Amino acid sequence: MKPTNMLTFFALLVISCNNSSDRSNTLAYKTYKAYNNGDTATAIIYHSKEMFKGTLEIQYKGTYKDSGNVKGVVKGDTLIGEFHFLAYKLAWHRKPVAFLMKKNRMVMGQGLTKLTVGIPHFYPGVPVDFNEKERFVFFPIEPR
Repeated sequence: MKPTNMLTFFALLVISCNNSSDRSNTLAYKTYKAYNNGDTATAIIYHSKEMFKGTLEIQYKGTYKDSGNVKGVVKGDTLIGEFHFLAYKLAWHRKPVAFLMKKNRMVMGQGLTKLTVGIPHFYPGVPVDFNEKERFVFFPIEPR
């Protein structure tokens, strides 16, 4: 592509993005912290009305951590997606993740999972458990 054509392309792209009248896809972010039985989790979640993405780090009693990216869709007050993380600093894993958004907190759920074509996801028809006494409950924190 010629430099002038490339500049024209980027100019049109910027103009079309700035002229978008639908701002529902604008991402807002929050930083969250949670504690559960000596484990600590930190999440930075960017979300719109339809999707979310961000990072999640779970520190297990100070011994090792799982850290990586989360992404998925927003369905009402629930964020459902996947957590792609580095476990034990050795290997990458992928597992489904769900967060229930409540007034001033976010509860991480747990559910029955299955593999379909090598992709893990929650088993359809089996509800995800959002029991706050047994799961991570994230509260927003102010960024430094």
